[in-house]
Amino acid sequence: MIPPEADDVLDAWRLPRPRALVPPEGGYQNATVLVSCVAGEFVLRLYTNVADPGHQRFEHELLRKLAAAELPFAVPRPLPSDDGDTLRVVAGRLAALFVRIPGDPLPKDGGPALRQAAAAMARLDVALERLVGFQTRPPAFDGDLRHVHALVDDFEDAVSESGLDPERRIELRAVLENTAELAAPLYASLPQQITHGDFAFGNTLVQDGAVTGLLDFEHSGFDVRAMDLAVGLYRFPAHEDALGQCELFGQAYSSVLALDPAEVLALPALLNLRAGVSFAHWIGRMRAGLADIGEVRPRARRALFTAKWVAENGEELARRGLGWIGERV
Repeated sequence: MIPPEADDVLDAWRLPRPRALVPPEGGYQNATVLVSCVAGEFVLRLYTNVADPGHQRFEHELLRKLAAAELPFAVPRPLPSDDGDTLRVVAGRLAALFVRIPGDPLPKDGGPALRQAAAAMARLDVALERLVGFQTRPPAFDGDLRHVHALVDDFEDAVSESGLDPERRIELRAVLENTAELAAPLYASLPQQITHGDFAFGNTLVQDGAVTGLLDFEHSGFDVRAMDLAVGLYRFPAHEDALGQCELFGQAYSSVLALDPAEVLALPALLNLRAGVSFAHWIGRMRAGLADIGEVRPRARRALFTAKWVAENGEELARRGLGWIGERV
């Protein structure tokens, strides 16, 4: 669906008319529109429910720094509007315009370029670790699931809104409480840096077998370094040969950036934490009126599924992970 204010927003960037506006495939938490005109190909982002654009300010500053990092692929490039700012409120919506990066998203199973995608994420993490001197304060996650979303500061009420039956709600609360208990010592001991925070197949663009771009830095900020690898591995437990897919991705990532043994051993716990973060985030969006129970319930189920998979496979995942870094170091 094309937001009715899209053309008014694009006028603020002085993109010439006529323009072709097309919604992209896949789901986005913010309104995203692909724009074509004689000036080129662009991506319009209209942010939802943003009272303080500080996070978006950091995102744009981060992207400007990464543009100078000589990465072998592109990251989104925010363009200045007619007043020189890359963020504008037009027709009541906070908006940004980016140059469109060529390429197609990875398919839902990862596809043949999955190794290249993992290596690209590792190269990004190497570049992110070197960035300093931010004028905008980076967001930071401390591992506490009650700090994921401003509207979610409890487990009991959040679980009661999960859409699960009573027995499954009891299970989910136990999973979240156990995850929170394990996260605290991990965040006190593991290396932290700026991370991407949201690796996904749809956020990775590929053309002719090469990664052309990594997208969606909206959730970037300080986190434990190993979380980016954990977020990548989080894609696979529901796949056939999940451990094999995790190994393929982990080996490719580790060929560029070898984590410490303690980080690798923490990956099973970080998978559970990622599932908890996703659930808390979507509960918060529902409370803000930006999502419904049909979007929350799958995240609750995913948290339970992930906990079961980790209980059955986490030890083997960590064992294989130590082999990935052993091959590298």
